[in-house]
Amino acid sequence: MADHVAVMYLGKVVEYSDVRSIFHQPKHPYTQGLLESVPVLGHKEKKLVPIMGMVPSASAEIKGCAFADRCPHRMSICTESTPELREVEPNHLAACWLHQ
Repeated sequence: MADHVAVMYLGKVVEYSDVRSIFHQPKHPYTQGLLESVPVLGHKEKKLVPIMGMVPSASAEIKGCAFADRCPHRMSICTESTPELREVEPNHLAACWLHQ
């Protein structure tokens, strides 16, 4: 049980907010992908959507956003510079160029 959730990718927080906001209005594409890949009880007809691509090695030197190669919203800036974790809505933080 928790009031707040921190979503991490390769050891870094990419999104942080209260539980309701994370589950109902995720802001980071990785969080969105995680939630689309979770089965829901009683909804057998709902197809799970996998997150495409491979997780980079934890020891790999990555320029830009670590999720960029797997992100459906990737922009050129994503592979050039790492986004900071910033408030994108009151009390909802995300590290994504979509919101900066």
